[in-house]
Amino acid sequence: MPRQLSGSFCVAALICAAAAPCLGDPAPAGATVFANHCAVCHGPEAAGIPGSFPPLHEQVVAFAKLPAGRDYLVMVVTTGLVGELQVGGNTYRGVMPAQSTLSEPEVAAVLNYLGSGLGKIKLPPPFSAKDVGDVRARHPDRSPQNTHALRPGPSGQ
Repeated sequence: MPRQLSGSFCVAALICAAAAPCLGDPAPAGATVFANHCAVCHGPEAAGIPGSFPPLHEQVVAFAKLPAGRDYLVMVVTTGLVGELQVGGNTYRGVMPAQSTLSEPEVAAVLNYLGSGLGKIKLPPPFSAKDVGDVRARHPDRSPQNTHALRPGPSGQ
C-alpha cells in the first residue's frame, strides 16, 4: 500500500481502467485493477482527496482525447509521477509511485475504466495493450520527472 505523505498525490488511479477487456486482450476488469492499486489513494469513486490526491475522471477523459495526453496517462501509471500539479483549483505536490507490476492489458483496462467514468460512459477510443506497449517504446527514459514533463497544457496544470 502506498505511503500517504502530506501534500502528496497518487495518480496511481490512472493505473486503473476499462471494465471490459481491451480490444480482445485478456485483462482483469479495470474496476478490479483500480480497486487493488488506485482506490487506496484516490478513493473508491476516483474523486481524490483535495490537497493530497487528485481526482482522476475528468483528467483522464481530457487527456485521453489527445495523442500527447494518452502518452502521459500511460507513463503516469507505469513510471509514476513527481512534481507539482494544479487540478480543479487545488495544488498537489508529491510523488505517485510507479505501478510497474501492472501488465500492458491491466494498464489499458484501468485507463479505460477511469476514462469511462468508472464504467458509466464510453471512452473513444479505448486504450489497448498494444497502445500501452507503443507508448512505452516511444518513451524509453522512464522517470517520474520525465513523465511530469509530458503533461499536456500549461506548466503544472
